[in-house]
Amino acid sequence: MIKAVMVMNTQGKPRLAKFFDYLPVEKQQELIRRVFGVLCSRPENVSNFIEAELVRTVALSTTILLLFTLSLYFIVQKMN
Repeated sequence: MIKAVMVMNTQGKPRLAKFFDYLPVEKQQELIRRVFGVLCSRPENVSNFIEAELVRTVALSTTILLLFTLSLYFIVQKMN
């Protein structure tokens, strides 16, 4: 089940953020900041899947799928 879809630029500004489970706005912004922090610190030659422990999300059984194209990150958070 998909929990969230995000599109952000390389500076971390969200262009689209859609959460399919209710999260308060503060938690949404915190999740976006943490995901971007992990994306910036990753080498280029690693997998496109990020485990939830690295991001410390609300739900521990989630995986984040990442696609980088042009100057945008496409991020999908899904439940395992």
